[in-house]
Amino acid sequence: MPHNYSATHAPVSAGSPHEFHENLQRAILERATRERLDLDVRQVEAVQLLSTNAAFHLGPGHQSPAGKHVYLWGPPGRGKTWVLGAFYDALPTAKKRRVHFHDFFRELHATAHRATAIALARVDEPGSLGSSRGRMDRVSARTSAIEQAIESMLGDVEVLCFDEFHCNDPGDAMLLARMFKFIMGRRILLITTSNYPPEELLADEYYHHLILPTVTSIREQMNVHELDAKLDYRTISRDIDDRHGFAAGSLAVNQTEADLLTLGISAPDPSESRTLKPTSHEIKALRVASGQLWFDFRDLCESLTSTLDYLELAKDHKHWVISDVPASAGMTPFGLRRLANTIDVLYDHGIRLDLLANGDFSDSLNHLPSLDAARLESRLNALQLRDGTHEATEQLVEGVNA
Repeated sequence: MPHNYSATHAPVSAGSPHEFHENLQRAILERATRERLDLDVRQVEAVQLLSTNAAFHLGPGHQSPAGKHVYLWGPPGRGKTWVLGAFYDALPTAKKRRVHFHDFFRELHATAHRATAIALARVDEPGSLGSSRGRMDRVSARTSAIEQAIESMLGDVEVLCFDEFHCNDPGDAMLLARMFKFIMGRRILLITTSNYPPEELLADEYYHHLILPTVTSIREQMNVHELDAKLDYRTISRDIDDRHGFAAGSLAVNQTEADLLTLGISAPDPSESRTLKPTSHEIKALRVASGQLWFDFRDLCESLTSTLDYLELAKDHKHWVISDVPASAGMTPFGLRRLANTIDVLYDHGIRLDLLANGDFSDSLNHLPSLDAARLESRLNALQLRDGTHEATEQLVEGVNA
């Protein structure tokens, strides 16, 4: 289920290591009971692992977290996000940070770039550009600048939690290795969730060697725990009162204007159209009002938009509508990829999405790599399915739940 990153819950109180562990584990399990969730065996084991390792680090004695970091991985919809969220909220310390890995790495890139430019300017002599490349003082300055960037972002954090840890870009692998080395060298307990086992990070065989130092660090320093109950929990129907954030939205197929009213939305008037420029490209929105953004699929997903655009827009708009989503025959690989990226951002930030489709587009998911397709299917399963005909509903459900 999506996690509301701004939500707060009463943390447990610290005591002896045993009391700390018991209180933390009890708080998480009681939250599951309140939310009417029945944790499976692997989820309970994850709760026990997190509670034990946090007690070792944060309890009396405040021991080094070396070897106590945790890497939770498994297919989409297995409860990784919920387990991490419940654990994080119950931690009895203010010196903690939870962030989506994509957001953190984007911030790290920008901060490291600025710090590196300043550091290199200090060691370069006028007119030495090019001839100074490879000098050890430049290498040292760059390394120091990256460490300073990480230090400035983490401050006095004792527990760092990453959602959706991954690496698909070979250009990120070296920076990732430096980041891991820095975190492992500090008294910071690192907890991550991922859809990938460590050995499948940066799976491209031409670049996989770049990620091997990080994989080695994960295997040597982290407790790797798989969550896979062979069931995507997002496929389980929930009462409307149990739906919030992203899951409060719907996947609506062949809906009339009267049908839309039952979803609490109405078609935008042409006078409501606006042009937005969240980063470097303009995007036409059919409606921008009262926290709601309404886009035509072609304007959002078939134009030059990026994940950075979606992240910027997600800051101020907590209800998105995307209309005229084409059926499989009209879906392009580029449009589907941008739609998947948009859904990733909205899901991770707990933003309601109403997806208005002109037909079944499940066959088009074959345009995506298998794991990306599985993640998109899982997130579509979190939405309420509304269809104009019973026959179409059966077809769509079969494709999405496969």
